[in-house]
Amino acid sequence: MICPICEKGTLHKEKVPYSVYGIKLGVFPANVCSLCHEKWFDETTSTKIEAIEKKKGLFGLNKTSKISYSGNSLVVRLPEALVKYLNIHKEDEILIHPEGKNKIMVELV
Repeated sequence: MICPICEKGTLHKEKVPYSVYGIKLGVFPANVCSLCHEKWFDETTSTKIEAIEKKKGLFGLNKTSKISYSGNSLVVRLPEALVKYLNIHKEDEILIHPEGKNKIMVELV
């Protein structure tokens, strides 16, 4: 089967590691392109991966938010699900730095 992304490589079955937000969920069977290395999981595998994400509390943590003002500072609002997952509290100390021009890294310290 020809890869639908690069349209040049061929798909072959392989077991590949899968992680979400840097957390390893396991190794799963997938069709992998020989050139671009794009991966496709079948419906059964995708359902298993989703169930593991939900069990670990990772499913649905990717949310959009807005930047607002508080006095002379800008404030980033964190969605409740993310706050609960990370067990973040008011006055917790963080380290914040840019990672390129379009990404902000926030680390709990």
